[in-house]
Amino acid sequence: MTGYELSERTKKAIRELKLTPIESIFENKILGILYGNSGVLEYYNFEKKEQKKLAKTNSNIWSVHHDSKTKNTHYDDDHQYIICLENGLKQERANFITSINSFNGLILDAGRYGLFNTETGKELISKKSLADKNIDDIESLNSFNNSLYALVTNNDDSNSVVEINTSNPDKFFIGEMIKNYDVKHTKICDFIIIPQGKLVGDNGKDYPFSIITCVNISYLDLNGEKIIETDVNKSSNQSIIRLKLIKSTPTTAEVIYSGANLNAIYKANINLQEKIATTKPIIENLLTNVLALQPIFKRDSHKHLSSIGEVITRWLYHPKQSKKSQR
Repeated sequence: MTGYELSERTKKAIRELKLTPIESIFENKILGILYGNSGVLEYYNFEKKEQKKLAKTNSNIWSVHHDSKTKNTHYDDDHQYIICLENGLKQERANFITSINSFNGLILDAGRYGLFNTETGKELISKKSLADKNIDDIESLNSFNNSLYALVTNNDDSNSVVEINTSNPDKFFIGEMIKNYDVKHTKICDFIIIPQGKLVGDNGKDYPFSIITCVNISYLDLNGEKIIETDVNKSSNQSIIRLKLIKSTPTTAEVIYSGANLNAIYKANINLQEKIATTKPIIENLLTNVLALQPIFKRDSHKHLSSIGEVITRWLYHPKQSKKSQR
């Protein structure tokens, strides 16, 4: 000891010091990615640069969702079965499963058959209800400020983002169409909602958010306008299928995306004002189709997914390689 005594001002500052909770350090820091590598469910650990095989399915995996509260991971097998990796739950659906997500404590799955409570198997929106709205398929689900939204394929193969009325917890309803996209295809596509900007819906309403989609499948768009430098190679039959948000600020958004014939998972840093992005692959040397995708941020979920499965030894991560070199 030196005999030095702290001043009262310093002592007061120390007493008032608030330590940052360990979880907040990792907030919006992507710790790993859960994805379908064609028919194999895999988890990539960015800290160890390690890839693990979690499950093998009979066909391309289209949907996956890990719930950070329950630590349960649901994915589709053979397109018509939903399986829980942790407890072995297996449920059958009448048609293709194109989305699994969580909303207000529920795990939901959707597709051409409608919308279901995944864990109970209860039908929340019927196939007939979709048909009554001229909707052929629910492609993906997202929530914002306790409201649920869906990207759907209409009967004429066009795509729209619609509201889903959830006022009745046992019966949901298709609400108003927010935005229709002037493009027609039958492939799976995805969307994310960010709390930046303002979207004027095709229904005349103002919404306090913006929408980024891969509806055009050959590039990303912001509220229907193309985001420059996100194009894929059409001549190689590449298409963007899945899109997930990492984080957003008033001027930027960071997303990851994957798809068909990309053989990689990409990250895009988007300038929201200029609608231009810089992109790079963050996991490479994957199989042809990566049609299911989820970033993992929570430390507990990351530890759980990193502790199960079988390590795959091939090297995948090359952060310095540019996207253009992949073409």
